[in-house]
Amino acid sequence: MFTPNWFSMKQTPQEKKLYENFKPGKITKEGFLGDDIRHIHNIIEEDTHTVTRLGVSTQQIADRLQYFIEEGKKGLESVVDLGDYTTYVRWSRGMLPSPFSDPKRLYHKIVATVVNKKLQKELKYTQLNVHMIRDHGFFEGRGSVFRLEPEEVVEVLEIFREESSDSE
Repeated sequence: MFTPNWFSMKQTPQEKKLYENFKPGKITKEGFLGDDIRHIHNIIEEDTHTVTRLGVSTQQIADRLQYFIEEGKKGLESVVDLGDYTTYVRWSRGMLPSPFSDPKRLYHKIVATVVNKKLQKELKYTQLNVHMIRDHGFFEGRGSVFRLEPEEVVEVLEIFREESSDSE
């Protein structure tokens, strides 16, 4: 079984519990880290740097991802045409907790597929992805089933740089 090299380092009980939540079989069959050997905090830090470099925010990304989920729900599990995009949402029974250990919050098992018709590129993600990006800046580890690369999300969903509020 795969264990990141950072897990052998001294950790607090909270960090050990957090890591356990991200492993395969705890919350999801595949887990959230894939074959990524970086510490969860390093994954978040690197993705945060990328998002900042792109001039967008995790809030913008999560809002845009959620928009396509909401539009896809209207299709009742059929493809919804949105002009330059199509979206398809598949629901499964049950709900999932966040691996970040918020026991009061559960997320529907929703998988969305969004296609940018102009670019002929697609993204596949979950409702849990939206939460993890919005609330924790976590795009999942490299090699995980639902890893979203920030650059790809910004490109495919055409998320534009935030306007600086201090430039007048």
